[in-house]
Amino acid sequence: MTEISQWYKTVRPSDGNFPALMNMKTVSWYMFGNGGSQDTIKQLLQHTNFYTTAIELPNHSTRRFVKSKVDKWLAEQEGM
Repeated sequence: MTEISQWYKTVRPSDGNFPALMNMKTVSWYMFGNGGSQDTIKQLLQHTNFYTTAIELPNHSTRRFVKSKVDKWLAEQEGM
């Protein structure tokens, strides 16, 4: 792996650079940076109320996560 690609892998963009609707890979990156995984998101969906942050779009096989709802969910978790 080149030095540049290693840098890209470890540097997380600022919150403002993430889209309002995120797929599972993007929400994982948003929440955990380089240390998270899509499996972690799947576990959160199964065992917590994280599913409230997602929407199912008509005629799409994947769910999208709403950034503002993810932020609200994270704030609620910090308050527990």
